[in-house]
Parts: sequence; C-alpha cells; structure tokens
Amino acid sequence: MTAARTPGTGGPAGPAAPWHILIVCTGNLCRSPMAQYLATALLQEALGTAAAPGVTVTSAGTSAHDGTPIHPHAASVLAGRGLDPRAFTTRRLHVGLLDSADLVLCAERGHRAAVVTTAPKTVSRTFTLREFARVTAGLTPADISPGTAYPGGARNLGGARPATDPLRREPLPPTPETIRMCGQALVSRALARRGLRRPATPADDDIPDPIGSTVETFRMCAEQIGEALAQPLELLARAASGIAR
Repeated sequence: MTAARTPGTGGPAGPAAPWHILIVCTGNLCRSPMAQYLATALLQEALGTAAAPGVTVTSAGTSAHDGTPIHPHAASVLAGRGLDPRAFTTRRLHVGLLDSADLVLCAERGHRAAVVTTAPKTVSRTFTLREFARVTAGLTPADISPGTAYPGGARNLGGARPATDPLRREPLPPTPETIRMCGQALVSRALARRGLRRPATPADDDIPDPIGSTVETFRMCAEQIGEALAQPLELLARAASGIAR
C-alpha cells in the first residue's frame, strides 16, 4: 500500500510514498497522456522495473471531462512505440492532484499559469516540459545526488548509492527514499536556474496542441515530448542509481 501524502507539500507522510510527477495539458486527451506513458516507459527502462514504482506519473487537463478515452491518434502513436493506453481515461485538474504532486510538467505556459493560479504553492515545482528540459540541461548526477543535496544527512535518508547484495555483489535498485531525494534536488536545481537560462522566444517553452491534426502531427508531438523528458528523467535515474556521470 502506498503511504499517504501530506496535502499541500508534495511530500510524503511515510517513506514508501512514490515521487509524483503530474503532467498537465488542456483536455488530457493528447499531450499529457502521451507524456504520461512516455515518461513511465523511460523511467521503467532507466530505473529497472523493480525501482520504477518509486516514481509515479499521472496526468490531467485544465478543461478535461472525466472519463473520456485517449484521442485515437494519440493511442495509435503510443501503440507504435509498444505502449498500451487502452485503459486510460481523462480527468480534470483539481487542487488535490496538485497538492500530491512533487513536480508538475505542463504542455504550455498557459497551463503553467493555470496550475499556479489554482494552487499558488506549486509555483516552485511547476514548469513546462520544454522549460524543465532547458533548465536542467548540463546538470550531472552528482549535482542532484543525496550526498550533494543533503550533506551530512544522506546516510539517514537513504544514501547516495544503492545497497549491494552481498551474494551477488551487484547494486540493488535505488530505494523510493533515494529517488525522492534526487527528485527534490532536481526540482530545486531547476528552480534556481529558471531565471538564468531563458528561451530564445517564450513560445519555445510550449508544445503545440495537435488536436484536429493528422496522426503524423501527433507523432511529431510525441517526439517533442520524448525529447523534453529524456534528459531530466535519465539524469534522475542515474543519480538515484549512484552513477556519478
């Protein structure tokens, strides 16, 4: 059973709570569900299936209607990548979701504004997908390792390195606590860099809505999403696994 979370903090009330990434778009039909499934697949590959439950990825829409299936073109694009979104249904963004999220990633700046208006306390952990990729570019796993983020306290909070199986002498999967610490450090680093790394134009931080377009446009949208997610999620996984570079 997943531990309860402390409302309004994005933090856990117990050590087993997974680190929560919430992805937001308008209708929760196209961009945010594609990002949800792509992020989950990236994390499973980077962390391994045993550690992947230490992170949970969900999605919602600022104007979504609860219970609608994913857009057929989005489903087709995900299926082409070996993912199965048939069980997915949309949900409308609400304060409870935002309170439970440790990181909120939005498709556009307008969604980011809506999130912060709905839950002002999320301002320090809310970014657009492309913005988050931009402000975390150049960071290394050492920059967000528990020993760096929590000097002197990492040993009590999970440590920077995964435990080693004495029989196999191989690293064990990172613990949820270690993943959480690295995730919190990643968000802190991103926030500190937000004003230092600006886009060439503000629109560069947006991923355009493919609704009403061809499946090829949806495919291009998924590629943009995947590019934005790959670097920060791989960085998180490497840091949590104790990989220094």
